[in-house]
Amino acid sequence: MEVLETLVRKLILAVVFLFLPPSALRRDRCVVVAVVTVAAASPVVDTADCDLLGCGGPYDCYGNGWPNYLPRAPGQRYNIPLSAFEVGARSEEDADGGAPRDCLLGNANNYLPWLTDEGRLTVRKGHHALDLSNLRFTDRGVRGLVQSLASLYPLEEVQHLSMANNELTLLPSPSLKKFPNVRLLSLRGNQFTNLATDRDVFNKLPTLPMLRVLDMRNCSLRMLPGDFFRNVSGLQYLYLASNRITTLPMEVFYPLRSLLHLDLSHMDTRRVGEERIENPFMKLIAGMDLNHNLFLPLANLTFLDLSNTRLEYQAFIALRSVQRRVKYVSYCNIGLPAIVDYLFVAKSIEMLDISNNVGVAQSLHRASFSLLKGSLEVLYFRNSMVQHLSWLGPLEKLRVLNLRGNILRTLDRANFENLTNLEQLDLSYNYISAWNQQLLTHTGALRNVNLRNNSIVILTSDMLHDFSRLTNMGLGGNTIQCSCNYLKFLQNILNNSTGAGAYTISAEPLVVDKERPGASVKLSLHNVQLFDYDHSEYFCMNFTSNQKMDPLQLQDCLLLEDELINADLPVPEEEETQPTKNHTLVYVLASVAVSFLIVCTVGLYYYWFHIKYFFKIIKNSAVLSFFNDDNKLYLDKSGLLKEADFHYDVFVSYSNADRTWVLDQLLPNMEGVSQINLCLHERDFEVGYGILENIISCMDRSRCLMLIVSESFLLSHWCQFEMHLAQHRLMETRRDELILVLLQDVPRRKCPKTLSYLLKTKTYIKWPTGSDAEQLLFWKRLHKALLAAKT
Repeated sequence: MEVLETLVRKLILAVVFLFLPPSALRRDRCVVVAVVTVAAASPVVDTADCDLLGCGGPYDCYGNGWPNYLPRAPGQRYNIPLSAFEVGARSEEDADGGAPRDCLLGNANNYLPWLTDEGRLTVRKGHHALDLSNLRFTDRGVRGLVQSLASLYPLEEVQHLSMANNELTLLPSPSLKKFPNVRLLSLRGNQFTNLATDRDVFNKLPTLPMLRVLDMRNCSLRMLPGDFFRNVSGLQYLYLASNRITTLPMEVFYPLRSLLHLDLSHMDTRRVGEERIENPFMKLIAGMDLNHNLFLPLANLTFLDLSNTRLEYQAFIALRSVQRRVKYVSYCNIGLPAIVDYLFVAKSIEMLDISNNVGVAQSLHRASFSLLKGSLEVLYFRNSMVQHLSWLGPLEKLRVLNLRGNILRTLDRANFENLTNLEQLDLSYNYISAWNQQLLTHTGALRNVNLRNNSIVILTSDMLHDFSRLTNMGLGGNTIQCSCNYLKFLQNILNNSTGAGAYTISAEPLVVDKERPGASVKLSLHNVQLFDYDHSEYFCMNFTSNQKMDPLQLQDCLLLEDELINADLPVPEEEETQPTKNHTLVYVLASVAVSFLIVCTVGLYYYWFHIKYFFKIIKNSAVLSFFNDDNKLYLDKSGLLKEADFHYDVFVSYSNADRTWVLDQLLPNMEGVSQINLCLHERDFEVGYGILENIISCMDRSRCLMLIVSESFLLSHWCQFEMHLAQHRLMETRRDELILVLLQDVPRRKCPKTLSYLLKTKTYIKWPTGSDAEQLLFWKRLHKALLAAKT
């Protein structure tokens, strides 16, 4: 049988070389011998990697090595491994280099197991498969080759056909007519630049009633005639990625009522012509134009991929025409301006990728995804400047959540309360710090968490309790403080192979059984694995010496393994209470104590304000006298000199409630307009020093002091301290640079003595709540005052 196949192949090649002109062949003829075969021979791979399409029965394929993330049956797990949290190792580099970003659904190879990256077939050998890819044949060469094969080979039996990566400029419609039963067709990598309406025979596909999959990626297509798909009404999978289509007429999809999968990703919409010359600004706004009802005919569409295809501003309205059967959608890196309801009117989306759309974060609110509360299971929302998670509430069915590369800083347990089905969570490359509340108490299904490259400095007991529920997690790239607790955490996880898993920290139980208050409970980490463990990334930081260290080499924390892992915590003994014999004495003492407490409570109620102010003055005076001690050498005394060099122009004292006004109004108008350098505690305080030391040092190194006064300012103990310290420092240095900014009227009864004195002796400026003209006058007055202090 093998000898017969060899003779047939030789005869086919002889006919090819006899009828084709030399110009049709652009490569060495040995390439033809290697490629023109009846199906390509590939290394055998587990057939589980193959999708049902193109595999099974006579269509068995060896797969192309790309995993398919979609579940094989409704309700099954998504095939997203932990490494796919990164979605390719090139993701972070491409984000800076300008190359197309990797998206969850953005690679067609995941859904074409019967094709390799070069366009070769991976299906089993037989008459049902014909591989004419990578021959570099011209239009005439392919036409002559197919005519020669028709006399020697039953082309009507071919169901898998690849003409990928040749040098075709015309759609080979006459040649494709000879394959009436073809099911899977690839024309990728050709240059159909002559696809035009004036050549009718070459501008649309021939009648192919059995065609189910069409691959036309990277074909330099700039337009598609309205009747291009008229003769392939049974098409179910269409791949048009990496072309140059600038607009799609609505009628182009009219015949495709059976279409299930549509790939319009990586569309290069740079237009060739006078209207879009090489202009960097035009490249930013250039996009693909879509008819507003483009997707209306696609009633059975379940997969839509628009990733890395920039859309014109008006083209986003076309997304409202997506029909109600769609399940898998990628709007990754399409320039989406905002999250609006018409994006999700289908209410059936199960897997959604809206990553790399920076503008959408500003429009997020609690009801942004409410239309998908009954369907959405996988959400990728990477690199989009997301700042809060209040919009997570409705997504009760969510199973995979990827928030990599945003600007999240804090996590709130309320945001995760409804995520009872969550299985995988990626929060890497954010600014998340340690938390002191158990966040994941309701996420019983959660097994994989990625916290790489955040701002975690310590591991709290609540964090460890959350981690104990996991199977895989990543913490690499965090600057964690060197401590015995961190060493214990690593040793317990790295020693999981021994079978031991109990974990205790210090001398206190991590978890206390609320039903049995006297019992101590160990926190088990024996199921947890660090999927990203690398010795170079799991270092710790000694903030005293400002050096990185290997936590496994901390000499002060070397304990025996039994002490570390299996040490039982002592159960506190209950004290035996002795019954009191003299009940009368107890009653008398209790009555006196209750009367005394009532009198004290009434006195505190009427004089609480004065008492609080008295103790605050005493405390601040004591603190100031301590830090003014000449023996305290760690404070910067240079600020006491009039001729000293100042590091900042203005030290700003404000409460956290006024943080938004400071960052959105004061900071841009000062540093962005007037080049006035502000000192803000959350940005400019030095790490490793106490708060008091930072306050005093920054005040001494600031030319001017500014108090942002509001009701929340008066309720903040630190703001009160900074106000007293400002008055004390100005009197001590004989400086007069103090500016008061009133964000709101302060009631007289709430105004402390120090502020009353400052308001009477210092000029203050009030923030207007009226027109823009009043605010403009406010900034002019403030600029004038600060520039006068600066010069």
